[in-house]
Amino acid sequence: MNDRAVSVLENYECKVLRTYKGRSAIICETDCGLKILKEYRGTEERVAVGNRLLEILSGRMDRPLEQYVRTGEGNFITKDREQNTYILKDFYEGKECSASDSEDLTKAFSYMARLHKQMYCRAEDLADLTGDAAVAVSDTRPGGENKLLSDTEKKTRELKRARNFLRKKSSRNEFENFLLLEYDCFLNRAVEAEQNLKQESFSGYYRETAEKGMFCHGDFQYHNVVFAERGITVLNFEKYRFDSVMKDFSLFFRKVMEKNGWNTELAKRLLDAYQKERVLEKEEFKQLILRLSYPEKFWKIVNCYLNTKKTLASEFNHGKLLKTIAQEEEAEKCISFLEAIVYNNS
Repeated sequence: MNDRAVSVLENYECKVLRTYKGRSAIICETDCGLKILKEYRGTEERVAVGNRLLEILSGRMDRPLEQYVRTGEGNFITKDREQNTYILKDFYEGKECSASDSEDLTKAFSYMARLHKQMYCRAEDLADLTGDAAVAVSDTRPGGENKLLSDTEKKTRELKRARNFLRKKSSRNEFENFLLLEYDCFLNRAVEAEQNLKQESFSGYYRETAEKGMFCHGDFQYHNVVFAERGITVLNFEKYRFDSVMKDFSLFFRKVMEKNGWNTELAKRLLDAYQKERVLEKEEFKQLILRLSYPEKFWKIVNCYLNTKKTLASEFNHGKLLKTIAQEEEAEKCISFLEAIVYNNS
């Protein structure tokens, strides 16, 4: 981000005292408190919906969450001279949650559970909003689609297309040959996970989440959890969506498990911390198992390979693929541990 980005701060009524670089953003000390300026590629309407959800959620929690700042003209999004779009929002400095510190992670999972208990919104709460809000409201009505199944089917189709692309290449580098060698094993796992998902009936659960207007953070990861002076909080709600909170749980859980070699003792500790605040339903446990059974890391490696310059992607992802293969056995043990919890309590 550059001087042209900083110039958009003139569109806000807050007086900027000082700016300094953050992670792909600019931190701003203002007379309205600490703010952060970020590039944003969504719509004005989506930010408006997100801000309303954060207002509702903040009112239910013991401390406020981040809020977006309006420009002097009342908009959430502003543009620089080159038409790049930005948002300004509250920022809380503090220590990021460590992926290797069990105490940090235990507190983070406990906080996530408290947050999830409050992450619902009635359609009428969004009725006065327009644009993307119309989609958001329709998603909260009874009979919302099974987003887990549709997301899974989309990823499996992408894996099949990528395999066909690799097979047709007349000349492959070392990484591409290695990737193709391992491909069928992971693709079979993806297909099996998709078939198992189709056999489970989550229609009642998703109908209930739609009726409640349940929503999730969408990118709940350790680097978005901050231990600030005001207490623990989570940042960066830009990827919010109306969906089961298990999307948050499984993403965070998977990331932590990958960083810690799928340590079953840590998995138990994190589950206990979450369930002391919010008990997982049987359908949610099943969702977690099915989400973890899907070869998500492999799909990400393939997706990165397809969408990046092939030579760079090969160098970057070779090590990741080796690590993913090495963790397979421990990952299966962790999933078996979760299956035992569900089916022993049936």
